[in-house]
Amino acid sequence: MGASVGVGGLIIGISMLVVFSMAVTSLNSQTATSLEAIESAHTPEPILTIDNALFRDVIDTVDIDSGGTGGYVSGFLTSADCPDFEASFTAVGGVITSVDSIGNRGICTTLAPTLTVFNQPGSNDDATFTGNVIPYLYVNVTNSGTETLSTTESWIFFDGSSPTTIQSNAPQFNPPIRIDNWFSGQTIALICDDCDVTYERLSLTVGETSVSRTIETN
Repeated sequence: MGASVGVGGLIIGISMLVVFSMAVTSLNSQTATSLEAIESAHTPEPILTIDNALFRDVIDTVDIDSGGTGGYVSGFLTSADCPDFEASFTAVGGVITSVDSIGNRGICTTLAPTLTVFNQPGSNDDATFTGNVIPYLYVNVTNSGTETLSTTESWIFFDGSSPTTIQSNAPQFNPPIRIDNWFSGQTIALICDDCDVTYERLSLTVGETSVSRTIETN
């Protein structure tokens, strides 16, 4: 009988250990869930701002119709029809041979702007150019919240479709956005040089937070 009591006590002891183990496992699980809930509760939702979204007619490229008959040195082109436009050019032997880079595309009031050489009174002033004007979409978006966001998880939509992340290196963003972190208070400028001009609405989505803005035109 003594042996039976010993075996019974052993069985009871093992059972209690099993129950204790299950209780500890359940408590750990509840604790982990509670910690996740607390962490989630302390992570604020993103606050997003689309500061502007607008199509503007700008000079995309410049063609040299005539490099002139002499007297030019390398310099810059400007246009009264596209305020702030500036492009550098190279002149060889007094003749303009190439337009090298556009520093500012300007905002044009006409689709056929007149381009002029800036401040070269010693030239024959007979070079002519064609400025090719197309609409660019300019967008500024700001992380107005307190948390740092990921640009690879920040989505842009055009009219509810054509989704792309800010850092997707998508061809419509030129220059592409290379940063990974979108810090609190930081504004990111997006320039789209081949967006469909029929787009009417732009949306920005991060997680479950989404904001939209009507796209303005000239």
